[in-house]
Amino acid sequence: MQTAYCFIDLADSRTRFTEQAQTLQLLQHFADTLNHHFPALLTPFAIKDGDGLLGGFSADDQAQIVDIYPFCNAYLKSDAFQTFWQTHFAGLAEPTFYFGVGLGTMTTPSPSDYQDINRVNGTAIVNALAAADQAKLLRQGAELAQGYPFMTTAFQFQLVADQPAANGINALFYLIYEQLLNTQLRKDAFAEIVLQPTLKRYELAELLWTKYGVASYELDYSDQKGRALASSKVSRLLSQIQYPLIEQTLATLRAQLVAFKAVVE
Repeated sequence: MQTAYCFIDLADSRTRFTEQAQTLQLLQHFADTLNHHFPALLTPFAIKDGDGLLGGFSADDQAQIVDIYPFCNAYLKSDAFQTFWQTHFAGLAEPTFYFGVGLGTMTTPSPSDYQDINRVNGTAIVNALAAADQAKLLRQGAELAQGYPFMTTAFQFQLVADQPAANGINALFYLIYEQLLNTQLRKDAFAEIVLQPTLKRYELAELLWTKYGVASYELDYSDQKGRALASSKVSRLLSQIQYPLIEQTLATLRAQLVAFKAVVE
């Protein structure tokens, strides 16, 4: 059975928190959030090995990797996460993760076991764990044939697949998150678009001022001229980050994952 699994490994978990209970609290919060936003999971996210999360999609749903990775990065900017973090971990640096994706097979014989991370097995799971390890090595400066080091992004992406044709996905996510979104302002703006895709441009501009404190967006949003100026500023920003190219690249990623499923079948 073809599947796609994600292993989300908390970086520096043993030095970041003084107690294991804090690590588990953070990971459980993420697991609950991801399971709520992605209800079609074959295996819901659950804590694995004490410092990571494992969850998986069926082959029919594996293109949702293109949604779950941007969501994870954007969620760190959300009001929900910021409230959670300030309530429980105020004063600590926000977390970073290794985001390993494995494409392959699952050999667990019984569908009744699919929802238990301790019962699922197969190359998809092995590949996901290996991908997270590779993301860590890349972050540390290692050179890997298929690797791209995500040095400025909170979730460092890496994909390992049974079939090498899928490894180009690493390059496309790297293009978006390390090349096009190469400043904090660009990352923050894109995160808000992911969290609230129906935002008007002047509303995004207002968030960049009120939430992120970007002085150039401090305008009179109660005034029509102020909103028009704000919209113009955001239009320039979206042009600078080549937002149409980002949308096209995400569409290409989805198409590749769908095509990859057809090839392996």
